[in-house]
Amino acid sequence: MKQLVQLQENSELFSKAGISIVALTYDPPELQQIFIDRHEISYPLLSDIDAKSIISLDILNTNYQSGQSSYGIPYPGVFVVNRAMKVVGKIFIEPYQTRVHALGVLSFAESQLQ
Repeated sequence: MKQLVQLQENSELFSKAGISIVALTYDPPELQQIFIDRHEISYPLLSDIDAKSIISLDILNTNYQSGQSSYGIPYPGVFVVNRAMKVVGKIFIEPYQTRVHALGVLSFAESQLQ
């Protein structure tokens, strides 16, 4: 969730660049709301508790099996989607502990949207 906080901290830079932030987690909406309130998240945070979107996007962390408490966790990453709703770039890094800093995400998104 550290990356989500970084995105919030840099959200004005994304906005100035004309880039919207939307995040997806496997957490239930009630837990997301606590996180949103605690960290004053202003961008949409979508819930995928059954991991259908995560599986469809082929970003399911396969280190966990159905029935395990961590099942449904996606690999951390970013999709860059243009105004035509086409994916024009993506960054997904293993291991899950490694994240791209929000400023790196912004730079990558700007380069993919040119």
